[in-house]
Amino acid sequence: MITNQPTERLVGFAQIAISVLFLLGYFAVLGLFLLGLVKTAPEWRDALIALLGVITGAVGTVMSFWFARSRPQGQQ
Repeated sequence: MITNQPTERLVGFAQIAISVLFLLGYFAVLGLFLLGLVKTAPEWRDALIALLGVITGAVGTVMSFWFARSRPQGQQ
């Protein structure tokens, strides 16, 4: 019987790939901001800083997901 259900291995690979892409993108954008390579109009600056703050919160969520998964089942 053929099903369209993704395998556990495929789901795990997708989770890792999305997490890595998100974290690499986040740190790339953060680095560009800190190095002064991102030039923005003054009226957009506050909005972009707020957006970067929201994305920073999401980094904690991604890390929390992976650290919660790494503990044995009895310790959660």
